Amino acid sequence: MSRDEIEDLLYQGYQGRRLEEGVRRSGFLQWPEHAVGIDTRSIVISRTMKHAVDGRGDLCCPGPMSPGPALAFGATPLEFLRQLAHRGTSPAAARAGGLSWTDLRRGLIGWDGPPGMMTQVLAGAALAFAQRGENRAALVFESEKALDTGGWHEGLNFAAARRVPIIVVLVASGSAGVGRVRQIEEVARAYGIKAVTIDQDSHAGIFATLRGARRRAALGGGPTLVALEGATDDRWQSHEEFASWALTEGHVTEGELESIRRAAAAGVDHAFARIVKEPGPEPHDALAAVRIGSPPLRPWTRLKSPRPDGVAEAPMEGPSVN
Repeated sequence: MSRDEIEDLLYQGYQGRRLEEGVRRSGFLQWPEHAVGIDTRSIVISRTMKHAVDGRGDLCCPGPMSPGPALAFGATPLEFLRQLAHRGTSPAAARAGGLSWTDLRRGLIGWDGPPGMMTQVLAGAALAFAQRGENRAALVFESEKALDTGGWHEGLNFAAARRVPIIVVLVASGSAGVGRVRQIEEVARAYGIKAVTIDQDSHAGIFATLRGARRRAALGGGPTLVALEGATDDRWQSHEEFASWALTEGHVTEGELESIRRAAAAGVDHAFARIVKEPGPEPHDALAAVRIGSPPLRPWTRLKSPRPDGVAEAPMEGPSVN
């Protein structure tokens, strides 16, 4: 792990904690308390991927772990708050629900559809990377409920058969127990792919394991299925332990650590101060094209023909008038 990577993980961890605390204290963000729970392990996993700002890096679907992976891929707290507060300045102009959004420049794919669907989507993207000979991979976080869907198994079977560069992380709930994790390991064996179980491992250990999985996938070694066990009651303990490790093993000084902590807090505080001043969506934003690159289309109610398909009705035949 490089010095820059250590500092990034420290910064993003402190950033995530400040962001989560701010959401829970705010009076205008009406979200269930459990909905925005950042697991720093997801940040560590996502930081092992190849990042870019020109659309040439890895792809990630944060899924139920958002905004942790999004922060690791370069998203800002303000962008997340815009999405959460349905502001007109949000990436999709408040037309996308959930906690994640699509930003192909950074490699983020918004969460959409039932459990298991995004594994299929990202497997297809990973196949394209392999066919083009690109040093790129895909990362997708899914709820453990995906195990119970046929679509997820279809996507994983496809990924395994074509040995596409993808890492699939199944997030186990706290009540899942050892049995659910064993089931994930059995599924990996059935499809002939590598399985990794992450519990309360150190951040440095998680980073090394997933960096190896990413390298293996990009070199044609096939998918890796990761079982991410439920977090403990004190989800931030692992980050504090990583901060202690950075002081003793990562050659980070106390002064540098405090500077990182202050910078992370200042960025989040600025985002909260700004979000309350930003406007909601404009009514005409609902008419903008949804697909990327789509030309703007007039609503069918404003076409010459009142028919939704836009086809002009044939004139009625009748006696000609001379």
